[in-house]
Amino acid sequence: MTQSAFSAAIGVFLSFTTMLVHAHADHGRYLYIQANDTREGKNAVLGYHRNDDGTLSPLPGSPFYTGGTGMNNDTHGKLGPHDNDTPLVISPDGKYLFTVNTHSNTIAVFTLHDDGSLQHVKGSPFSSHGVAPNSLSVNGNTLLVSNRNEDYHQIEKLRGEENASYVSFMIGDDGSLQEVSKIEVEGSQKPTQVHASQTNPAIAFGCDFQVDVDFDGDETRSFLAGVKPSVQGQLHVFQLGHGSNLTEKSRLQLPETNAGYKYKGMDGVPSMPLGIWTHPKQPLLYVGFVTRNELGVYRFTKDGEMLFKGSVPNSGQDICWVLPNKEGTRLYTVNNLPRPDLGQKAATVATYDISGEHADKPVEIGVIELPMPGESFRNNRNFDQPGSTAFQCALNPEETTLYVVCQRINQTEENKSEEGNILHSLKLDENGLPSTIQSRQLGPDGVHFQSRPQGVATINK
Repeated sequence: MTQSAFSAAIGVFLSFTTMLVHAHADHGRYLYIQANDTREGKNAVLGYHRNDDGTLSPLPGSPFYTGGTGMNNDTHGKLGPHDNDTPLVISPDGKYLFTVNTHSNTIAVFTLHDDGSLQHVKGSPFSSHGVAPNSLSVNGNTLLVSNRNEDYHQIEKLRGEENASYVSFMIGDDGSLQEVSKIEVEGSQKPTQVHASQTNPAIAFGCDFQVDVDFDGDETRSFLAGVKPSVQGQLHVFQLGHGSNLTEKSRLQLPETNAGYKYKGMDGVPSMPLGIWTHPKQPLLYVGFVTRNELGVYRFTKDGEMLFKGSVPNSGQDICWVLPNKEGTRLYTVNNLPRPDLGQKAATVATYDISGEHADKPVEIGVIELPMPGESFRNNRNFDQPGSTAFQCALNPEETTLYVVCQRINQTEENKSEEGNILHSLKLDENGLPSTIQSRQLGPDGVHFQSRPQGVATINK
């Protein structure tokens, strides 16, 4: 071989090696969302590669079907049944992905392979042992599930035949689920989220929230679940014992707040919770005071005794989901609707400083509006709202990108637009403040336009 041929061969080898290194670097950085497909048996998980710049590329083989059906919320803008967080979670060891089939009342469990593909474990999907599962949390070999029981297409069960519930399962070595305990929630309360403490494996929390009122006087638009208006909510404190056994320690009503804040909440309704999440390093529970546009803070003891530390204002409307970073320095809130009094036109994400002394009293340091396509419409609360609204969020493991799922809210026949189901990628700067880098329409990826995608989780394999 001549010197030039040898040099050329070395060049090809090095180029090929570089390609392999880059391919390996991209391999193993994944993101998953759930389509919540309302067509019978068509629900699925969508998988993506997370690229270096935070954008997304669909995985080969995606979508991965869950063996069930998502929930149809064909009301006139009623958020209601989709008031939930963490409907899709990944086990801390990265072995399994769990997600809900809300209309089918089941939990799908997948083995998560190194190439990002998903494969049902034997027996999946499993019964949720309740009606309309909507939130999941993994704690060691325990899976916690909340069953909301607010599926308008299971109306007999919704109107009194069954209660909502919190259920614990033991996760087998093969990923299978075995029910251990069940706590029913009486009084038509509707769970939105279950969450295991990040600092104390023996403590978990639940959150109930229900707004079921005929605001506009047209029952065909409001789809009342019962014969009387119901506006209520509460927090649960659970203890998680040996063998995945879940017991309830206490239930809490939120204190009335809104003392002099300029960011006014909803008039004529009580102080109610929606999203919850614990601090990663301190025994603190953050709560979205959704009807007060405030972020509340509780400190809890090792035995689950709760002390309310106060609340701080949020500059969005309908603060829903809260998520701190793993260092405990920043916390993000997804605020479902815009604040017209602040000139907002779309749903927002607020950023809080929770470092140091701000852990007990967070300080909002920024807010960003999310790009929203389509026209506004008159919802069942009789005011205009955007046709696409923000719901769940997740950080990538490097905490350089925040991902936010948005849903096409108006699922009535009058809405002819197929836009609105979007996954936003937000880049975080050195201060943890987000800016939009990609807004990905999910229709081409397999999300049917009459479905409302939900849940987002990331992993590095």
